[in-house]
Amino acid sequence: MYKSYTSDEVNNDIELFLQLDKEFQFDRNGLYFSVENKNGLIGYVYFTKEENDYYLKKIYIKEEKRYKSYGSKLLSFAINKKIKKGNLIVTKDSPIEDFLKKMGFKKERDGEYIIEDIEKKDMRKNEGKKTVLYSIFWNIVLASTKISFGFIGKSRALLADGFNSLSDVITSSGILLGMHFSNIPEDEDHPFGHERIESVIGVIMGIFMILTAFELGRSGVEVIFLGKDKGIPEISTIFFAGFSSIVKYFMYKQKIRVGKKTGNTALIADAKDSRNDIFASLGVILGIVMSIYINPIFDVLISIVVSLLIFKEGVHVILETTDTILDKQDVEFIDEIKKYIYENTDIKNVHDVVMRKSGDKIFLLFHIRVPKDMTVSNAHKISDDLEYSIIEDFPSVKSVTIHLDCLMN
Repeated sequence: MYKSYTSDEVNNDIELFLQLDKEFQFDRNGLYFSVENKNGLIGYVYFTKEENDYYLKKIYIKEEKRYKSYGSKLLSFAINKKIKKGNLIVTKDSPIEDFLKKMGFKKERDGEYIIEDIEKKDMRKNEGKKTVLYSIFWNIVLASTKISFGFIGKSRALLADGFNSLSDVITSSGILLGMHFSNIPEDEDHPFGHERIESVIGVIMGIFMILTAFELGRSGVEVIFLGKDKGIPEISTIFFAGFSSIVKYFMYKQKIRVGKKTGNTALIADAKDSRNDIFASLGVILGIVMSIYINPIFDVLISIVVSLLIFKEGVHVILETTDTILDKQDVEFIDEIKKYIYENTDIKNVHDVVMRKSGDKIFLLFHIRVPKDMTVSNAHKISDDLEYSIIEDFPSVKSVTIHLDCLMN
């Protein structure tokens, strides 16, 4: 639980701060933030403000709780809660140089550490966009190569795998468009932002993939049942299927790394699709080999299998995105939120927890009960600190709305 303090609150709780840090100093003009649980204070950070700049005077974490990300999360909480713009400065000869570098401070020539013009960095937009562009480029290369040599080398399986890569181009382009629209700020007509455009794009992509799969599957079935010339694939087509498997492997590794790092669920899902494509390309190799040395029917059969994989992925994309549009509740996530509140605060009653998902962002709404004789000011502060704490510890949460009820006798 993260908490912001007024100077009077710090003064009233000064004994608690001194128990945590014997060298604690009270500054009536200072800005104080803490991280705590039911057992008491875990740490605090203290700033001063001079004109438009903020000075980090001290950050202290209880010794047994250090190296567990409490310090970095507390500092991020304070920055996002109070320090929206301006420079954050640490005077020279700081004993926490490594920590400051980790948090993005740059050392100046005079020995000071500074973060210039603080804004919460959008890692998802930058790293995710770069990875998706990389995916689009390589899928275009694979699609054009496999489709061309599928025709030339008389391999329906390689041709189908080429259209599979082409559908991946469409999928990645949709993710890229989703990233663009989801990062457009809220406006008067769209107070919840534009992230849900990702779901609309997802449905369109799913339909395109299903249509592609239908055409590929129909073509293969006609070859089998109408007795059309199957043709024997050329052995060179094996090389292009193998090349596809290697490229898809590295694409999978890159997407899953960046997806997990940035919490981009669309990119993680796309990574899993790339992983499935590895096996699809290996299956194409097997089909071509069996067609050359056993019977040409295997090349056609593999092309039908690949079309079914594309169909399955298209249906999956549509179902997943419609769940988001219809506000399907993630029970595990809701239980995790309740557990977080009960374990880190003195709040005894949390109820009516609901969530809305827009893109990869979650809008959370719930009720809490507070003592009926508590002032509006104190109740609002509890709600405010809880809101910022949840947003800080759950990166997927974009907004928290808390309704205050009173405890019943």
